[in-house]
Amino acid sequence: MGRYIRYWYTYRTVVAVLMALVLSGAMYWLYTQQVLCDAKAGSCLAYLAGHPEDRFVGTNPPDDNVVIVGLDNQTVKDLGVFPLPRDRYATLLQNLEKAGAAVVAFDIAFPDPRDPATDQPFADALRQSKIPVVLAYGGDDVRAGDGRFIQTSAKTDPTGVDQIPLAKFRCEDPPACTKPFPNVILASTDYKADNDGVLRRLPMFVEPACFSAQECKIQALNPLGFAAYRAWVISGVDGPTLQESDGQASFGPTWKKTMSVDSNGAALINYFGPPRNYQDSSHYVSFGDVYNNKFDASLFKDKIVLVGDYYLSGVHDEVLATTSAGANGSLMPGVEMHANVVQMLDQQKFLAPEPPLVVFLVILVLALVMAVAVSRLSVVLGFVVTLVALVVFTFGIAFAAAGGGLVPNILHPFLAVALTYTGVTAYRFLYEDREKRKVQSLFGVYLKPEIVNQLAKTRGGVEDIMRGGERRDLTLLFVDVRGFTSMSESMNAHDVAEVVQMYLDHLSGIIFTWDGTVDKYVGDEIVAFWNAPRFQENHALLAVRCAYDMINKAPELQQRLLAKGLPPIRWGIGVNTGPAVVGNLGSRSRVQYTALGDTVNTAARFCANAPAYQLLIGQPTYEAVKDYIAVEMVPGVQLKGKSAETFRIYQVTAIRENPSAPWVQFPTEMATQAHQVFKQQYTQQTVIAAGEAASKEILVGTAAEQAMAGQPIEAGQTSAYPMPPTTGQT
Repeated sequence: MGRYIRYWYTYRTVVAVLMALVLSGAMYWLYTQQVLCDAKAGSCLAYLAGHPEDRFVGTNPPDDNVVIVGLDNQTVKDLGVFPLPRDRYATLLQNLEKAGAAVVAFDIAFPDPRDPATDQPFADALRQSKIPVVLAYGGDDVRAGDGRFIQTSAKTDPTGVDQIPLAKFRCEDPPACTKPFPNVILASTDYKADNDGVLRRLPMFVEPACFSAQECKIQALNPLGFAAYRAWVISGVDGPTLQESDGQASFGPTWKKTMSVDSNGAALINYFGPPRNYQDSSHYVSFGDVYNNKFDASLFKDKIVLVGDYYLSGVHDEVLATTSAGANGSLMPGVEMHANVVQMLDQQKFLAPEPPLVVFLVILVLALVMAVAVSRLSVVLGFVVTLVALVVFTFGIAFAAAGGGLVPNILHPFLAVALTYTGVTAYRFLYEDREKRKVQSLFGVYLKPEIVNQLAKTRGGVEDIMRGGERRDLTLLFVDVRGFTSMSESMNAHDVAEVVQMYLDHLSGIIFTWDGTVDKYVGDEIVAFWNAPRFQENHALLAVRCAYDMINKAPELQQRLLAKGLPPIRWGIGVNTGPAVVGNLGSRSRVQYTALGDTVNTAARFCANAPAYQLLIGQPTYEAVKDYIAVEMVPGVQLKGKSAETFRIYQVTAIRENPSAPWVQFPTEMATQAHQVFKQQYTQQTVIAAGEAASKEILVGTAAEQAMAGQPIEAGQTSAYPMPPTTGQT
């Protein structure tokens, strides 16, 4: 166990797996809550609406055995009246029967009496009909029950109004209704949309209000679509009925397979196309055309005809179908929804929800796979893999569902994958941020921030960078102020500290510019190296160019020192290349990332022998950068333990950008001349400042300038006290 805790890589994978397990459980719980709420509103603790699978419903041609007769705006215009007198329905029914329609189903309610003169023709047409006629019996409201939906009535809680069709439209002896019309069938038009407003399920068994009110013996109504389909299949009224057992509905020998229903007896609706699919596919005729006998009779021959409102202004008999998602949210007329139900029953293309166990396993497997993958890949590659996994999963499960009538659960696996990626990535960022802080605390004083950030992104963090001491080729640079010890003895402590601070800041910034590592500060000496902790192929050239900038930008520091009344300084530089041991070295109580070895010592000795504003290098450095620099051999310098014949020392005199570029003189002479100018200016400042500190009678401003130039002092520019001598101060 200690190994897993110690090594972050394994630990991250374990955390990712645990995170995937927790998220899988949470997503499955949300799935169960959605199922509960979709079945019965208010029965869940949390509801996360979302059915992306709706957008994958394809478009199929309508069933050739189904035709819609729509009561539309053109009908009202043609007939010139609305609501339509019921004798118009009588004429419509008679025309359809003459055209050879097999079944006519009215998705229109007839619960209330109107003009007897127009009601009676419709009643007569229903009584005399030779073909089955289905009348809509919708409830005032419905509530979910055990294996069925229940229409509200005067004797239910909540109460409701019975919307049963008029007795004269369904029996010979109203209101007792002991002699029903032989070919009139009552069917339910009730439905309950899911919590998101989409109608995905249709109750297959509905207890009518008249039964709860003890006014009829009909225990269960089937939906209008099934009633019309059944009458068409059995060519009449009498025959097998829809049965349910253990969540499966069957219809005698007609169906080769059963249809899944939920605990409320509702089945998933298989929509075969978007709204207006029947109209756009010429499976639609306007009510007015049928009434006026302006239609092709062959269109209705042996067909199931559904009659209902079709986008009629002022009448809102539309539903939000699953296919509405792919049709910009367009609503589907209720009669077209029933037509899709008939088509589903006729073609036996039933839908079934994905089994809960399969949903759980899919969520679990996807979350675990993504957790392991994201924990082992980079953040960007992990994101790409996550997107690819979502796309592959979506198309894969959509293909599988299309072939087997399965309605997949896409939302919760989507969430599991997305949240797993987000959680693992967030953990990685938090963990790597901790590693970054460790790297910054270790290397922040040695390297510029950009390199520190780059090192912090190393997969192994500090452990990969710090593996103890290792031997590698380095280029060492030493820079030291000339004559600083004697100069500092004549300065107060504050000025000494400020000079050193400004000098270290200035030169350290140049080292960072050239991607160097600041090893240490030893008084006024700076030690830096290249090629550690990260590898740098051209480390020797970087060090030489850094030395060039240190000399070339010396006047900038001199100017800032002069502005603060501090003396100008000079420095010499030594650079050497060769093998050295580098790593986190030190005692048990204190360690430091540093380098040691003969290469380091030799670079220090080069620096000690380098005159002001000169760069001395050794033979290895020269060999590494000889195409970029011009040198002169330094005579008369013999390092202890080094052979003069085999170990040469060079002064760099020129440098160039690339082997074919023109030479640029090394700025030694420029820096030396600038130093002389700044030194003279500082001396002049010192004379004036010393006089001001000694007496108020000291000459200042113009008087001081005139005195130093040997000019007579104007009246009013001297004081009553003699000025102290300034001999030796210039």
